[in-house]
Amino acid sequence: MGAALTKNVKKAGNIPAKDADLGNLGLNVANHWKTNPQLTLLWITSAQHETNVTSYNASLLERNSTGGGRGEISKKLSALDREIDLGISAIKGYLVYKYEKNQAPSYYPQFGIAYKGKTFLLPRDRSKRKAALPLIVAAIAQHGFGNEKYGTAFWQATAADYATLLGQASAVDGTVAVKVSAKNELRKTLVKTHNALINLLKANYPDTWKSVIREWGFQKEKY
Repeated sequence: MGAALTKNVKKAGNIPAKDADLGNLGLNVANHWKTNPQLTLLWITSAQHETNVTSYNASLLERNSTGGGRGEISKKLSALDREIDLGISAIKGYLVYKYEKNQAPSYYPQFGIAYKGKTFLLPRDRSKRKAALPLIVAAIAQHGFGNEKYGTAFWQATAADYATLLGQASAVDGTVAVKVSAKNELRKTLVKTHNALINLLKANYPDTWKSVIREWGFQKEKY
């Protein structure tokens, strides 16, 4: 009879993986450490830990608040991308009507339209798409399509809006990256402190440490 198969079961650790859970744990730990001044670590005090926890939670809140605005910008960019695709489809029709079907593709590069996959379209990469939009504005005028539905007014407004939204998205992404970096550094310190305190509690309460760390908030079934 073959050896029994065993499943690898991932056990939850005493330190939560989720940022919000770590912040809540940090508050509980800070409160308990304050009321147990006899427990000390040489490299960090309970007051310093409390400051780190406060900074961490503030950083997490700022990161989430800043990043929350990114979703609205992304929605607007997606909607504008759909409008652009409709406009490109219309331009293809204008070119076919003016220059005949077999000649129309030869004018596509003037509008920033390139062959991709199995069709002609604007680049999907948004930075490249942004660069292509001014080409369309110029080509629309050059080929006499300025008064069409997808003419000069549409493409000028679209190019301006697209550039603005991409700029906003880049600014948000940059700010979020800075805040994430700050949050991650604080997270490392909190994790190190919590692990050290668990070991300290084990050393001071050899028989009851499991219940003691639960009192301090280390309740892994909750995160």
